[in-house]
Amino acid sequence: MLGNLHARFGVGAGVQSPGLHHETNDGVGRTRYHLTVAKNNATASTDAMTAFSIWTGKPVGTQANLNSSYYFSTESPGSLTVSNASNWPTRGFWIRNRTVNGGNGDLRYVDYRSGNTLYVKPVTWGYVQFKSGSLELKSGMAIIGSTYGTTAIIDQVVVTSGSWAAGNATGTLILKKIVGSTFYNNDSIKVDDTQHALVAATSTRGYRGFTATNWYANDKIEPTADIDIGINLPESGLFKNPATENIAPDGVIFSHHTAQEEALILESLLAENSVGIWIRQTILDGTQARQDIDGSLSTSWY
Repeated sequence: MLGNLHARFGVGAGVQSPGLHHETNDGVGRTRYHLTVAKNNATASTDAMTAFSIWTGKPVGTQANLNSSYYFSTESPGSLTVSNASNWPTRGFWIRNRTVNGGNGDLRYVDYRSGNTLYVKPVTWGYVQFKSGSLELKSGMAIIGSTYGTTAIIDQVVVTSGSWAAGNATGTLILKKIVGSTFYNNDSIKVDDTQHALVAATSTRGYRGFTATNWYANDKIEPTADIDIGINLPESGLFKNPATENIAPDGVIFSHHTAQEEALILESLLAENSVGIWIRQTILDGTQARQDIDGSLSTSWY
């Protein structure tokens, strides 16, 4: 193992991220972002940290089988039963189905557990790609689709190309409080009856980058992490610096990594170089207040 990992909030495996907790005083869902910085303190150019891998902590709980099919709702809470959840948390936690979506999985949020029965929230968040953006879309805006009147609140705006000024901004909207069916391809995305952009591809329901789908008997279910992570390589020594903790760092791609075998991998971290590890926490509407959420990061390298 070459080099020496120095992290902003700890050293080596098990770095603890700062003060993660749910804030639910206003009952409005949100995402929150935190930055941890890791540095290769080695000074010799030969001491690069290769295959630098990062993954997150998650609640305790042995994987269990789903007892019977569960068809998710977009409006009402539901419930499902697993074979054995005796060592799982009792309230306010995420679960992951590792079987569906071709093994890519799917997530739900559990309000509370009673024995082996889990009471879950409906899927009211999702994503829509946009194009031809001519008026800026911002976090907190209420949007409506022109075809079926589907409505939603924008949680985050990710612009991937073009600009609002040029009328050709493209990217993705992370949505919450979705009411209605779908935002369809070429729908007008309107705010206060004024078109701001067009839908580039039919919207998707789901949490934290996953696609919501129905679950079936004997699917593999387990508690999973509250956080997603993304890598930020500094530019001119500087990391991304959003105005508030509720705004996504521009250009950082987040994904779910809860074990070493599915770790987020940085090809190489050279001597005296640093990498930013951004943490995204997703808090749903009306969730139970929680403290001491596991925000730990584990790392390995060669």
